[in-house]
Amino acid sequence: DIETARSLGADGLVFGCLSPDGNVDMTSMKRLMEAAGDTPVTFHRAFDHCCEPYKALEDIISLGCVRILTSGCRPTAAEGVGMLAELVRRAGDRIIIMPGCGINEDNIAQTARLSGAREFHFSARKPVESGMIFRNPDVAMGSEDDPYATVRTTAQRVSDTIAPLKS
Repeated sequence: DIETARSLGADGLVFGCLSPDGNVDMTSMKRLMEAAGDTPVTFHRAFDHCCEPYKALEDIISLGCVRILTSGCRPTAAEGVGMLAELVRRAGDRIIIMPGCGINEDNIAQTARLSGAREFHFSARKPVESGMIFRNPDVAMGSEDDPYATVRTTAQRVSDTIAPLKS
């Protein structure tokens, strides 16, 4: 997969491996990092399942990853803002800590202010009504709240989410 992504011109890669005991799987990660070559790598939210976040931070830095996508080891970034702040502090300029999970226009400014993070991951999605005219009420598909809607990223939600950071 890494070779295919690179051959197609991917600007970056996102992956992360943990061992069964909750540490960064250094053997697997070294192998994947070698395959990544000079393509920037973000260690994904597997980080949020590591047993020792500060040790994992140092291990991931030593591997050469450029950023860590994390919710601060909590269900959402807003809930993990304390850990995010400490990770940003410990990381310094060695690696980017990118809060993600639940980031939206209502909490991005506070998350930025409290954590010190400068990059954020968010989906900016909103429900969009299905184009189906015929609907079988006996079979639910999609969301339980609205089985005939899907969620899509919209330019307006992206703009609305970024706006608080610009003010």
